[in-house]
Order: sequence, then structure tokens, then C-alpha cells
Amino acid sequence: ATNNKSHLRDHLQTHKAFKDLKCTQCDYTTNGKRNLRTHLLTHEFSNQLKCVQCDFTSTYKCSLKKHLLSHNPTKFFRCVQCDFATNSRSTFNKHQLTHSTVKDLKCNNCDY
Repeated sequence: ATNNKSHLRDHLQTHKAFKDLKCTQCDYTTNGKRNLRTHLLTHEFSNQLKCVQCDFTSTYKCSLKKHLLSHNPTKFFRCVQCDFATNSRSTFNKHQLTHSTVKDLKCNNCDY
């Protein structure tokens, strides 16, 4: 269950048997328009930025900077309701929503 309509909409796409959206440049197929748009970006950029500590690559400097925080052992944001900890404020804020008591958007096809 979720509080976010777009998360439920994205989840419902996983139940579609036929992946009707296809990449014009490779064999990638998907049910979600957002997934296809994100995938198409991988074909637009040839200059990949690479993490020096693992295999992570990104076309965006801001994504690489955010990723580099994951290698920092000190987690600046700690949840008081569970053991979750992260260096990312946005990730922490999203995590906090998981503790919300009201999750009224549910999938009719599974336990989501």
C-alpha cells in the first residue's frame, strides 16, 4: 500500500502482461511511459561519469555526487522509528512516509 498515487500507478503497470512500449534504439520494452523516457536517456549521452569506488555510472554530475555519499560510512539522517539511516535528505524524507499509519491506496491484484 502507498500514499502516493504515482507510485500506485507505476506499480499497477507491473501487472500488465504485455509490455507495449518499445525502445526504438534497442530491444528494451516496458509498460511505463516514465520507464521508457528514463531508458531513452541512456542512449542520448555517451559521456558516462563513473564512480571510482564501484561500478556505478551516471550521465549526471548531481547523481554521481549523491551516489558518492553512499560510500560514506557516516549516515547523517537516522530514523527514530527504525534502524534506517542515510546520507540523503530526500531518501530520508521518502523513508519517513513508510511509517505513515494511513496507506489508503492499494493494488487490487496483489498485497501492495
